[in-house]
Amino acid sequence: MPTYETQKKGLPIGPKLLGIFVLYFFISWAVGILSLTLAANYDGVAIIWLPTGSALVALVFIDMRLWPSIVLAVMASNLYYGSGIQAAVGIGVGSTFGAIIATFALRLLGPWEELSIFYKALKLGTFGAVISAAISAAIGVASLYSAGIVPLSAFAKSWARWVLGDSVGIFLFSSFVLTYCMIWGYENSNAEP
Repeated sequence: MPTYETQKKGLPIGPKLLGIFVLYFFISWAVGILSLTLAANYDGVAIIWLPTGSALVALVFIDMRLWPSIVLAVMASNLYYGSGIQAAVGIGVGSTFGAIIATFALRLLGPWEELSIFYKALKLGTFGAVISAAISAAIGVASLYSAGIVPLSAFAKSWARWVLGDSVGIFLFSSFVLTYCMIWGYENSNAEP
């Protein structure tokens, strides 16, 4: 049975995995703060949410075991901007669950070895964005509603903004990472995942 690029064996448990876990937390937390800073007003919905892109790239290309780091980073960045613990936990769980489901869906779409960088970015930016953003937005906006941050009358508008922000974040972050991989020859040097 062939293994696909998105089905690589995980990193061995040890200092390297822990280091990547901590590094990813701080990177995701920082881009979360940046994304929320770019939002005109804090209603829990960022116009561009880069942590969704970083989460999807991390789960697809690095290791699925980074999911707790995603939850913690998203929670921390939302708590920093004043959302309550209830909303922060819901947003963290929604973002992580969306990225996990999108990663599994991308794995089902088959091998990536034959695809060019363009098609890898297109696959992440389309299928990944649609699946991850829809799930994350549904859980996230429901969390904001239950915390009293988003009224029921603004639920659909907030959901649409959330999906757009997550999709843009996925497209921007995955395109940046895949371009970096193309420039540095990652694709050719890792032909066997």
